[in-house]
Amino acid sequence: MSLRLNVPFFSFFLKNFNPNSTIFKIIKVFFIAILLSNSIYLSFFDNIVFETLSPFLAIWGLVLLLRTRNAKEYFWIGFFLGIFWFWWVSLSSIYFNLDYLIPFIILFIALVYGILFRICYLFKFDFLRLCAIFCLSFIHPLGFDWLNWGIFSVYGFFDANTTGVVCIFLIAYFYYEKYISRYYKMAIIIILFFIGFHYEQKESTNLNLNFTLLNTNISQNQKYLVENIQVHSNELIKEILNAINEKKELIVLPESAFAFDLQKDFKEKYQNILKQLSYKITIITGAFSTAENQIYNSTYVFNQGQVSILNKHFLVPFGEEIPFFKNLVKKYFLPHMQEFSQGPVQSKYELNQQIITNAICYEATKERIYEDSKLIIAISNNAWFNHSSEYKLQQLLMKFYANKYGVSVYHAVNGKENAVIKPKIPLYEKWKMKFEKLYQKMRMILKIGIE
Repeated sequence: MSLRLNVPFFSFFLKNFNPNSTIFKIIKVFFIAILLSNSIYLSFFDNIVFETLSPFLAIWGLVLLLRTRNAKEYFWIGFFLGIFWFWWVSLSSIYFNLDYLIPFIILFIALVYGILFRICYLFKFDFLRLCAIFCLSFIHPLGFDWLNWGIFSVYGFFDANTTGVVCIFLIAYFYYEKYISRYYKMAIIIILFFIGFHYEQKESTNLNLNFTLLNTNISQNQKYLVENIQVHSNELIKEILNAINEKKELIVLPESAFAFDLQKDFKEKYQNILKQLSYKITIITGAFSTAENQIYNSTYVFNQGQVSILNKHFLVPFGEEIPFFKNLVKKYFLPHMQEFSQGPVQSKYELNQQIITNAICYEATKERIYEDSKLIIAISNNAWFNHSSEYKLQQLLMKFYANKYGVSVYHAVNGKENAVIKPKIPLYEKWKMKFEKLYQKMRMILKIGIE
């Protein structure tokens, strides 16, 4: 007797299934792009199972990419990957009254990464193609370096550093490789797994002050309205007073929390208030500053009545600076945009005998500032990209560099979301703690049942 699977349309699907059809190819490249983007979207779920699976899904995506034998499919994988990683960039145009550009910005980004993947296909050998894909992390259009495969290793058993990422790519290659016997292949993959394995958490420095990170949620279209600026500023003063009442020693406010020049606007009213409050609590806040006809996106540090100002160096292309076609862009697209000037590459200050590296938003994802740091206090305004995956990608990049260099990051944000980021805890320790909790829970259930 034979069994038949009587599912509506299933027989029809199998009969008409064609792996060479256009629809199948679209589904395939879409699926590969999703696998190569999984780290971003699984990070929305605080789930140890997803955390464990994430790097293996990326490996699967790389294997399927290597199995792709069509230049057009390489292009479309890069096209969709560009959308999944960076679609949110277009949202900032809303606040420049350029909503109509959203689909064109997304299309432009997708085309850039589609072309880059298509170039990678030009390499004749599979290993060279994979090396070219790996090297895309070092190609930074307009200095934008957020396509970083390092995020594959932020979750899972692999160490979040260059070694871990290289092992992920090599495991994908040797799993795909057809000319090595099964047993040699298994041995190589196991060796690579343990080379890239994350064995222990790196030591990092803790901030030796009783601190609070203030999370504000002021929408971007309300933040700079003249009638709202004083209202928001007064609310910030209340938050600082609350922190003083709670016996905090340090409060960190987000980027441009005071959305004006503290040194000059409102006759220095708020700067003077902050100076007075700084005798009771150290205050770090974002605001603007001007010097010698230059305007800066700045961090103000108020401590014992003194103020230090640290200016942002890494500016966002077409958000804080116009890197090229300046006259054309200002005339037709961004006539009211105020460009910022650059501060020094890496600015530091001292708090309670600890050296702190300053980072303003975009800067907190730059590897260069992690190389010579132990403590970073970062401030961001993520309201530009509300209801998007931008803040998750930002956090993944910060986690990767924090683990790679053994740095602690204290991040205060307007929008989503505040975080204290330390080097990665080994995943096997998390599983161990989970099983111990489960074991204790089972013991309690059995004990109650016996009684």
